[in-house]
Amino acid sequence: MRTFWYAGLLLLTGMVLFACQSGDLLVGQSIINPQELVIQSVDTVTVQTSTVMRPDSFVTSGDVNLLVGRWSDSQTGTMTARCFAAVNYASNNFSTQTNLRLDSMVVELNYAFVHGDSTSLFDLSVHKLSKELLIQAYYNTSTVGYDSKPYLRRSVQPQPKSRTKQIQFRVPDDLAQSFFDKLSSGQITDATTLSGFLPGFALNCNSTANTFVGFTAATSGLRLYYHTTDLDRTSSNLLFPFSSIYFSQLINDRTGTPLSALKSKADILSSRSTNNTSFVVPGAQLFTRIEFPYLNDFIRPEQYADLNKAILVLKPVRKNLNDNATPPTQLALYFTNNQNDILSTAVPTGIGGTTSPLTTYTYDPTAITLEDAYKFDLTYYIGEVIKRKARIQPLLLGAPTSSYTLKEWVQRVTLGNQQNVNDKLQLQLFMTSGS
Repeated sequence: MRTFWYAGLLLLTGMVLFACQSGDLLVGQSIINPQELVIQSVDTVTVQTSTVMRPDSFVTSGDVNLLVGRWSDSQTGTMTARCFAAVNYASNNFSTQTNLRLDSMVVELNYAFVHGDSTSLFDLSVHKLSKELLIQAYYNTSTVGYDSKPYLRRSVQPQPKSRTKQIQFRVPDDLAQSFFDKLSSGQITDATTLSGFLPGFALNCNSTANTFVGFTAATSGLRLYYHTTDLDRTSSNLLFPFSSIYFSQLINDRTGTPLSALKSKADILSSRSTNNTSFVVPGAQLFTRIEFPYLNDFIRPEQYADLNKAILVLKPVRKNLNDNATPPTQLALYFTNNQNDILSTAVPTGIGGTTSPLTTYTYDPTAITLEDAYKFDLTYYIGEVIKRKARIQPLLLGAPTSSYTLKEWVQRVTLGNQQNVNDKLQLQLFMTSGS
């Protein structure tokens, strides 16, 4: 009996499976034969770029470095950096010792970084502040009065790859002795009494080379050299650092350049007007605007199946890696509008649209000529636009964060557009369709 029951069950299972397989099994293949699928690449989609300016200020008093220098070119104008610093008090026992004698005092500046031309002499001047610095937040637009005549000045060769070398200016003996005497007599005992005697310094660059130099505030300042008057004549020194109150100022002057046309946030300057290039300069609040004006009208290939990949390739206008002017490490894409606002909705990147809209500067170290780029994977977003499931929106390309360091604020990149001969922008589409 059990045998008949199993036989009946097997017969029933076979009938069900046969019923499930009835019909034409090649219906799907009659639409697009898998053996006839091909991958097509398209890089002729129009992409328009322009430069915009979004005026804003940022805090520089929170940075660990001081910034001095300038950068000038015919397209973006001149960016000038100067810094202001109070001298912080350093604990000492000068007032309790009578056997100490002053040797000298110097303004000491320790390198943090050098960005740009390191082959030309860097002309640096030190100016006395005309009033004390207050304890407050200082911005890139802040300033403090100082003597126009340099108190100290010298030209040096920047040292971008050495943090052991430093710049020293010998302070005139009269100021050095007066400072030492007031320490010894107990008239200077803290930061307040010190700033009353010497409010601080401003550092200016007087060079024409495109160079920015950063100095570490905590290890820069006034250094006293002194010795004991006993038989040993022991030599010592003490640093009064620029670590109390300090900030850096960044001034941008676009007079006489194409970018002088950018008067407000809503203004746009086509890359056609700037030698087929656009710019990203965080410290000058310059962004590149990117538009796909005809993507909504994109004609899909016959028997179009799907978009496999969409890569936006932006190439820096850069000759070689030895310019000591590394472009920003990362850039970000933002949705924008006619006012060039940064919208809160994130640009969906990657295949699934969930990847952060950031990219990193890359280059091929094995290439004979420099091959470098920023690449964004816009597969999901472009695919949705092609399917008419998303509307096309303009994009802004710029700094990915507002908490940049001073070194990152002065980094810049010039990007070629689609008409640029050597550094051509591309939107690369890879699609599957029937042959």
